[in-house]
Amino acid sequence: MTPDPKENKPKPEPPSEDISAGNSQDEQTSGEESEEVDIEVSLDEYDSINSYLDSLNSALDTIEQRNDDLKTQLLNLLQSNREIRQSMQEEHAKRTGSSESSERQEDNGDAMEH
Repeated sequence: MTPDPKENKPKPEPPSEDISAGNSQDEQTSGEESEEVDIEVSLDEYDSINSYLDSLNSALDTIEQRNDDLKTQLLNLLQSNREIRQSMQEEHAKRTGSSESSERQEDNGDAMEH
């Protein structure tokens, strides 16, 4: 029996693999394009987030400055109130002291008369 030449021929690869190989190349190309788009979108998202964070930072700086200003004003008010209270106490002490001394003088004067 002689071998049939058709049987010894190398079998060609099925065409479906060639098509899928072509598709995978297309997929790689579209995958690279997709990655580029993802990178561009990601950069846009980063820029957007960065801008948002900058605006938040500015707002926080403004709030911090207002807080510092309020603290300074409150400390000044507290110091002013302390000074006013102290001067009122001194004035009251002078009045009380002078009224006590005048009462003592009156008491002394009454005692001398008796």
